[in-house]
Amino acid sequence: MILCVGVAADPTFLAGLHAVRAAGLSHVAVDLPSLAVRGSVRIPLDDLSSATVHTGRRVIRLDEVTAVWCRLLDVSAHAPDPHSRHAAAGHYQAFLRLFEHLPIRVMNHPLREATGFTKVLHAVTLGAVGGWQAPKTCLTSNPDEARAFIADCPQGVIFKGASATKTFARAYEASHEGLLDRVSRVPVLFQERIVGPDVRVHTVGDQAFGEAIHSPELDYRTIAGVNDYRPITLPEPVVRGCARLTAHTGIPLLGVDFKIDRATGEWYFLEANAMPCFEGYDRRAEGAITGAMARWLGAPAGRPTP
Repeated sequence: MILCVGVAADPTFLAGLHAVRAAGLSHVAVDLPSLAVRGSVRIPLDDLSSATVHTGRRVIRLDEVTAVWCRLLDVSAHAPDPHSRHAAAGHYQAFLRLFEHLPIRVMNHPLREATGFTKVLHAVTLGAVGGWQAPKTCLTSNPDEARAFIADCPQGVIFKGASATKTFARAYEASHEGLLDRVSRVPVLFQERIVGPDVRVHTVGDQAFGEAIHSPELDYRTIAGVNDYRPITLPEPVVRGCARLTAHTGIPLLGVDFKIDRATGEWYFLEANAMPCFEGYDRRAEGAITGAMARWLGAPAGRPTP
């Protein structure tokens, strides 16, 4: 039986859940907000595999679960009352640790890939595993250091936040010069600008699905309806590097982002998202990503996986 844990209002969680259903796999779904209101999680510390999830309607025994589709979100801040808020926070923390230690396959272990909390470490560490170069980068809270880096990038510079919090990339322009002194208050990530298409690669185990994105905006995520999305045949070094990445991180489902330099054709690694929103890419790929997810989750227990 496959345990699907997430939020019913999350389209990405539902995309994975629908794939499991469409594949005819035995499964049970747990909606985290509903669990906080009327359910509970019980974990015997001397035998984690005998943990149970009480949804209010049924009891799920973890020793009957063969795989987990996990899209774990902390919903405690949106709880309607203190009891539900405390329950939601406790369930979130319990699942974080439980899925890390249970001897079953999990897509994805929430605590497995921590370098994403600092983007420079993330790019350097995972880029080296994949065998890819990253754009020239400067993370600084020193305005003079930022100015020196900008002067050293004749093709232009982009800037964005440095943490795991979602931010959008912006192009540095001459009008921003007067704002550079503000970086002394908070570190900012500056990066040489790579002019060319974006590529998103979704890995599912040892499979990789690529899509090139041509956009009139620097950050294609900021607009809708005008971007040009095209399937792309991935170079073999990219495919092999993605396989090394899933094996190294122990995370089967990754959203790996690249830029291709339009002038040189070189690929630059940006990041690998361990909790990607993939439903739009999957829809354009006619369900290839979620189909691979369902096959991974439904594979025989003895089959080796990343």
